[in-house]
Amino acid sequence: MTQNISQGERIHSIDIIRGIAVLGIFLVNWPVIAGVDSRDISGVYDGLDSYIRLFYDMFIQTKFYTIFSFLFGLGFYIFMNRAEAKTDHPKTLFVRRLLILLLFGFLHYVLLWDGDILHTYAITGFFLFLFYKREPRTTLIWAIVLLSFMQLFTLLGSLLMLLVPVDELGLSTAIMPLDNWGLQITDRFHSFYSEAINNSLIMLPETLGLFLLGLYAGKKDIFRRAKELDPKLKKWQIIMFILTLPMWFIMVYFFMNNQPYTPLSLIGITTISGKTLFIFYIFTLMRLLQKEKWQKLLRPFQYVGRMALTNYISHTIVTLLVFGLLFKNDYLAPLWVGPLFCIGFYTLQIFISRWWLSRYQYGPLEYIWRLGTYGKIMPLKKKSKVS
Repeated sequence: MTQNISQGERIHSIDIIRGIAVLGIFLVNWPVIAGVDSRDISGVYDGLDSYIRLFYDMFIQTKFYTIFSFLFGLGFYIFMNRAEAKTDHPKTLFVRRLLILLLFGFLHYVLLWDGDILHTYAITGFFLFLFYKREPRTTLIWAIVLLSFMQLFTLLGSLLMLLVPVDELGLSTAIMPLDNWGLQITDRFHSFYSEAINNSLIMLPETLGLFLLGLYAGKKDIFRRAKELDPKLKKWQIIMFILTLPMWFIMVYFFMNNQPYTPLSLIGITTISGKTLFIFYIFTLMRLLQKEKWQKLLRPFQYVGRMALTNYISHTIVTLLVFGLLFKNDYLAPLWVGPLFCIGFYTLQIFISRWWLSRYQYGPLEYIWRLGTYGKIMPLKKKSKVS
């Protein structure tokens, strides 16, 4: 194990990377929440939208929930490390934290959107206790085994899908936002106890594998040792980029020879490339953030990253309101609208988050999460205003 992480210390590079991951997840979730595509990504794209969809699949799709999952595992290590210094029952605190997260996930899933990831994190998070005291090497081996198994399973599944007519796959369809909302809530309430939990268990090897990579990073203290580890970061940055190149080639080749573009056909390659590219993204950011000019340039992302839960939920709410009420489902937005909408609203979130954190210690939902975890009232407002 590495040295303890002090109570007051905050690793800002983690907040920045988390903030960037929140933007990536928003870009991925937007088409489904807005009713442009289904959760299975079974849409068909042509014209400008086909190029945007290809860009998504190459650089965004599956590349950011992986970062978020990695950071959850890292966050588990940091939380437990600090909790051990404050209480004799650190596991109890984290169990409470997971149960509150499960409640957030349940409400998000039922009331707003069935693409929620929080309940999956909460369920999988309990398995992290099995690895907290394990040696870093053991943790890494388990992560590699679990992720390798899921990538093989995903690749075989995607190959089998190519042999089955699309209309026989039983794929989900796009759901228009706020359309028959009461009925949608009822359907999602019932599906949570069957489909949602089952899917979480099916995805458990992958989610846990990503968590364990983050836990390994915490055990090895790589974020505080970034400068020392820079040669190794550069080495693996290059390796992950090279491993991604053949998958990009397959994607582009398929795209050029199959129009209109059907991203579902490449779901296996897209998913696997997410594992190599997310590591490339993290190591690239870790190396850039060693330089002061990049710290200043990327600093705005840390405000969103510190309020990741609040901002994640607000993405769903605002997208539903804009595309469910403003457009009243009469206008099916093309895919190119998504990046404009997401980046525009995310920019607003940066200013709102910065303003909020200059006055308060935690984001609104983060504060509720903290109250549930520690079971006591604690100050929200800062004692002195910090610019």
